[in-house]
Amino acid sequence: MSDRIIVVDWGTTAFRAYLVDADSGACLDRITSGQGMRELAGGSFADYCRERLGDWRRDGAVPVYLAGMVGARQGWHEAPQPALPVTAGDLADGLTAAPGLDNTWLVPGVRLHGDGGHVDVMRGEEVQIVGALALAARGDATLCLPGTHSKWARVGDGTLRHFATVMTGELFEAVTRHTLIGVPAADTDTPDGTAFRQGLAESGRPGGLGHQLFTARSRWLYGELAATGIRDYVSGLLIGNEIRGMRGLYAPEGVVLVADGALRPRYEAALGHFGLDAHPVAAADASLAGVLALARRHRRAGG
Repeated sequence: MSDRIIVVDWGTTAFRAYLVDADSGACLDRITSGQGMRELAGGSFADYCRERLGDWRRDGAVPVYLAGMVGARQGWHEAPQPALPVTAGDLADGLTAAPGLDNTWLVPGVRLHGDGGHVDVMRGEEVQIVGALALAARGDATLCLPGTHSKWARVGDGTLRHFATVMTGELFEAVTRHTLIGVPAADTDTPDGTAFRQGLAESGRPGGLGHQLFTARSRWLYGELAATGIRDYVSGLLIGNEIRGMRGLYAPEGVVLVADGALRPRYEAALGHFGLDAHPVAAADASLAGVLALARRHRRAGG
């Protein structure tokens, strides 16, 4: 059995790979840039992995574990999405062999079938949840994983019991790039904290999100919001609505925040605005720790 593991986080727009010591979990080498699956034609996933990971694989002796949208229907090969409740052991048991490349495994996603026919799906964040809980030494938590499609999740006794998706990031891009609200918006490298906080406050006013969003234009027209603050104001509105909705669903006192980059301070500030303690975990660290945990279980079971 190899003393090394290759962990790959492969999404729609990015490819990241890590060569990891199987025992210590130390990262020995990494590839942080590569083609997202959107750029690859069907059937070329195995060839691309062989090309990028060949120096690490030792003729296939080093196993590869892949998480993210690469396991979706439009990816390399569709991995299953078992229904909640789900444990880390269930995810390890559901690892699926990737066709065309020996000793290569796809991490399953998860799905929720709630009351009244409600359905939700997750692919990629499940390993971040496993990893974040391991890094935070928790078996019970409410988690927030911001992104294009933000995920909120509830874990009890080490079991993922519920989650919900909010299209915050995608709505932000749509509103600020493709609507009248975004026309006067000016890009800036300096975040406007005041505008962001105004958006958070506006998210609590009556009338709903559709009405609240239009106030970005009204405020700009009458000089209450600078063009350089429009994007931060809209960000505050959308994140504020997200947290208000999820606070009502999960009623947490604190939140394990799995985030990197500019999203982390925004969500920390927003959670604090609503009286919630944020316990941050780096998203990249959570992904690596989560896949490594599943890989170890899989190897112990003889996979």
